[in-house]
Amino acid sequence: MRPLLSILLLFTLFASLGSAAPGIVSPISPGTPGQADSSENNLVSVTALSDRIAVGEIGQLFVKVRNANATMPDRIEAQGLEVLFSGEQTSAQIVNGVQSMETTYFYRFQGNKPGVYTIPEFEIHVVDHAGQHTAKTRALNITVTEGESPPDGGGDDSKPIFAKLELSRTTFYVNEIVPFTLTAFVTGRNSIHDVVSAKLEKESFVIKGFRELRTDGTTVGSHYYTFATMPSHLFALKAGTEKIGPGEVALRVVDSSSGFGFSSLFQRTLTQEVKAPFVEVTVKALPAPSPVSFTGGVGSFQMTGTPSTTTLGIGDPVSMEFEVTGVGNLRTMGAPIFAIPQKGIWKTYEANKKLDDENDSDGFKSGRVRFSQVILPEARVNEIPEFQLTFFDPQQEKYVTLKAGPFPVTMTESTGPALAGGVRSESPASAASLNSPPTKSEVAFQDILYIRTAPPVWMAAGDLTRSSTLFWTVQVLLSVLFSTLLGVALVRKMQVWMRRHVENKKQASFANLLKRLRGRSTSRQNFYRTASEALSVWRVEHPDAGLEEKSIADALTQRCEVALYSSGSDTQSPLPSDELRDFIAQLSRLSRR
Repeated sequence: MRPLLSILLLFTLFASLGSAAPGIVSPISPGTPGQADSSENNLVSVTALSDRIAVGEIGQLFVKVRNANATMPDRIEAQGLEVLFSGEQTSAQIVNGVQSMETTYFYRFQGNKPGVYTIPEFEIHVVDHAGQHTAKTRALNITVTEGESPPDGGGDDSKPIFAKLELSRTTFYVNEIVPFTLTAFVTGRNSIHDVVSAKLEKESFVIKGFRELRTDGTTVGSHYYTFATMPSHLFALKAGTEKIGPGEVALRVVDSSSGFGFSSLFQRTLTQEVKAPFVEVTVKALPAPSPVSFTGGVGSFQMTGTPSTTTLGIGDPVSMEFEVTGVGNLRTMGAPIFAIPQKGIWKTYEANKKLDDENDSDGFKSGRVRFSQVILPEARVNEIPEFQLTFFDPQQEKYVTLKAGPFPVTMTESTGPALAGGVRSESPASAASLNSPPTKSEVAFQDILYIRTAPPVWMAAGDLTRSSTLFWTVQVLLSVLFSTLLGVALVRKMQVWMRRHVENKKQASFANLLKRLRGRSTSRQNFYRTASEALSVWRVEHPDAGLEEKSIADALTQRCEVALYSSGSDTQSPLPSDELRDFIAQLSRLSRR
């Protein structure tokens, strides 16, 4: 019996420790209310998801420590607030051969009375390359209000299960990344077994899928709740006032009537679904007019640029390598351009963009994108001109221009391909040789090998008239066989063509095009082209469709145009599975014949 009790105790201990499992919770981006940075070279920063919560509501606090190990308190003393440690997560990245590490420590806080409270500055003991020392944070002000609990049960301890959707801000610009969390609450300790699925959809918004999960527990009113928090981020494609939601979560929860009084090892689970209420947001348009060098990026970035060579001739290609880092939307950003047009001086080719999911920014951590562009000089030059990249900074509410170059170059005689029209730079010696009389070339045979020198051996030609009857019979049979096979192949080819022609006519319906989208993995460009074709066919099939379906079709068509024709769109990359599922789910809402 004792070994069984020991196993049960260990299992219960691991279940309770599961609430501190690593996970990413996206806080607000730097510069928004609720953030305080250490004065010691930004070694430590403190961020609150929101600096305004309702009575009984759970707030989330994040302490980030960069390139150091830290000893964190289990509790932060704050008058009027309860601030408790709930977990940590560490991430590392390598930029230009330099490795950096960042650890995020999660705290939850709660206020039981309305008022303005302060999470005071506190000291953190850190160990880094400089040795052991103490870093100090700055204070944060938290406002606790009454009567503003989220609808649908947020803060209502009478409901056994509810969910809420929290955005780091509800007013933002087009293409600005906004972190958010979708959280589900279930009464009881360790009452959430796992999350089956989570979904949030909205036309004219690009919403990143849910890839991280963190569980914890808290007291709401007079009941204890276990909650599962799923962070993500989104950005809007057009300006206006919209309602985002509802967020939908499917959970497997522990059935309180099972287990026979033992640990969760013997308990049964049930699947339950819960919806988080809508959140109204205001999306502001980017200021007009935008600079010529604005390529679609929104956030705060830095840029470096390097040419592959600085010694070249006319017509010799040079690869310009750019790296852009920072916090913001890298998906909608295009490559840098020449500060001054270089027509007739430098020829440019379309830039290649490389942005991996693991290097993308989520509105909280910094991301990295690389551009590679081939250019070549069409005339003698002294330098590669300056490149510019303009982005919109939502914190400063203005456009900011980054610059790279100019880069001095050394011109040599061209060894590259001829320029358009056959013009090539020639050296003086080559030019002189064109005007000199041609010289007679000496032919040397000693370098040609394997030449037969013996006398030839001649053979008499055969007399075809003496061929036997068997020879001609075989020739006729082979000709008939070849003609038969050729005819059969042509007939089959024609049948296949006809069948495909009929199938293509059948597939021209919206329902068949939707099946085609579901049944294959393809590039972003091919997917959105097929989707655009499906929407066009749907309009022909449903000329009398309702206003709601027409608005859905218009929003999806606009989304296709953004994906296909946006300057920052990487159309050749594979389409992410979460984006594919999101778009097909929207298409499925349209009626089919």
